[in-house]
Amino acid sequence: MTLLKTLKNLFSPDNEFVNLARSGKRITHIAIAIPFIIVFLIVGGILSFIPGQFIADQLNPGEAFISFYNLFISFGITIVLVGLWVKLFEKRPFWTLGFTAHGAVKKYFKGFFVGLFMLSVVIALISIFGKIEIVENPNPINLKVLGIIGLLLIGYMVQGAAEEILARGWQFQVIAARYKPWIGALISSVIFALLHGFNSGISPIALVNLFLFAVLLLLFILHDRSIWAACGWHTAWNWALENIFGLKVSGSEGIVSIFKFSTQGPNYITGGDFGPEGSILTTFVLIGGMIFILIFEARKNK
Repeated sequence: MTLLKTLKNLFSPDNEFVNLARSGKRITHIAIAIPFIIVFLIVGGILSFIPGQFIADQLNPGEAFISFYNLFISFGITIVLVGLWVKLFEKRPFWTLGFTAHGAVKKYFKGFFVGLFMLSVVIALISIFGKIEIVENPNPINLKVLGIIGLLLIGYMVQGAAEEILARGWQFQVIAARYKPWIGALISSVIFALLHGFNSGISPIALVNLFLFAVLLLLFILHDRSIWAACGWHTAWNWALENIFGLKVSGSEGIVSIFKFSTQGPNYITGGDFGPEGSILTTFVLIGGMIFILIFEARKNK
């Protein structure tokens, strides 16, 4: 089976993941699905802001807790909002967003470790074609720092899942079920990239990579017929960039990390102020990941 034919099969309207959206009484119209991804994010941010501000003013919990709060509570509320929409409007269970029970833990960790591996390949390539060096870590490793890193991992598990639920578990799924999967893929991936387009250090290469990032995770989902692996991949990528390697995540600087890396070289190699996600080397790694998924899918079909 050729890779092109495998891709066509993955984007079949009868893909099991797409069919999950048809299990309810309604499928959200595209005119709602496009803007509501932003509405869910904004409302989640607003609902988390007031208690977060109170905690910050009264308890002064520190930068680490605030970072965890923003990841866990804000994105957690967003997940709840999507769940309520699916339950009350579309009349279907939350798990139909792709949280199928079969092999859930195995799929999540598969995605997690593949994400770690692909990021490590990107870091290695930047060190070969540019320059990466370990600089003095302003927060030396101790039990407190390790605790913060573990806490932020939990936060990124929620944040990664929230973005996957919004962009691919819900928006792609309902557009694909109501129209065609390739339409859902194009719209959800473009919107995913544009939502990150306001981040610091954004560049044309970074926008392309964000689009490819979305397509890669969509292939993961269609291959597994579930969202677990994509959630694990997304979590590992963001968390390791910030809290393992000490590099920027979509233009955002982290607070603690096991290592503190510094990159040198042309922006198209290092990613510049956006971080490695803005590197053309990341482009090649993401495309390579897509090809491998198609190969595995073709073998599974055989």
